[in-house]
Amino acid sequence: MVTPAQETILINNSSISSGGTFGYTGVNGPLGWVGLDPKNVKCSTGASQSPINLDRYIGSPVANPIVRIPDGYAVFENLGTTVEVAAVGQTYFGGKVYQLKQYHFHTPSEHRINEEFFPLEIHLDVSLKRNVDGTRLVLGAVFEITTNGATTPLVWTLAQHIHLIATPDSKTTVFGLTAAQLITAFQSCRLYQYSGSLTTPPCSEGIIWLVSQTPLPIDVGSYLAFKRVIKFNSRYTQNTPGQKNLIQVAASQLPR
Repeated sequence: MVTPAQETILINNSSISSGGTFGYTGVNGPLGWVGLDPKNVKCSTGASQSPINLDRYIGSPVANPIVRIPDGYAVFENLGTTVEVAAVGQTYFGGKVYQLKQYHFHTPSEHRINEEFFPLEIHLDVSLKRNVDGTRLVLGAVFEITTNGATTPLVWTLAQHIHLIATPDSKTTVFGLTAAQLITAFQSCRLYQYSGSLTTPPCSEGIIWLVSQTPLPIDVGSYLAFKRVIKFNSRYTQNTPGQKNLIQVAASQLPR
């Protein structure tokens, strides 16, 4: 049971200024997100938070999505908390058409597969065109470092330009982007599906997650290039969907 004093810690941590910028270290890190803004309450109270450990108990979709991401160029930007590509495209899933808005990266991976973490993860943020019912879909895939130099062309191309956006708020235009191998990971590989949340504030729930069970390849050089710029931006693994938020669990165990 959470006492009133502990509830205050969860909802309104006075040591953190309201409206502050979230991060991954210290008081601005995941444990303090709820204190940055009242809108972030789900970060500490939500019972369907992401990321999670993905295993055989997590379901799979009845049918894989159809993903369309045109080859070409896009703006590549350093947001301070991640690097993001402003992209266009469509995803057809469950009889609905979702519009791709952007994809971004986390290092190390946020999701774990059978308790194993991976060096990098990509998230594709897509939503319904009119967003009538508020449905939001995120496609995720993890990357594994190869010993033979094999790599995913999309990530390799971005890695060649990531040094140009080494500082927050910097951006560049990258040409020659091709997402064919990434698309295959979602259309042809087995997927995990679960209902979770955004992995960043405000940690909104009701997000449909589709995560590829097959890691994509990344060469050492590309991984290091991403790591040098992103550094660390992974939220800790959350509780099993439907179970109490881990922050609430920890608060209930504090000495009274």
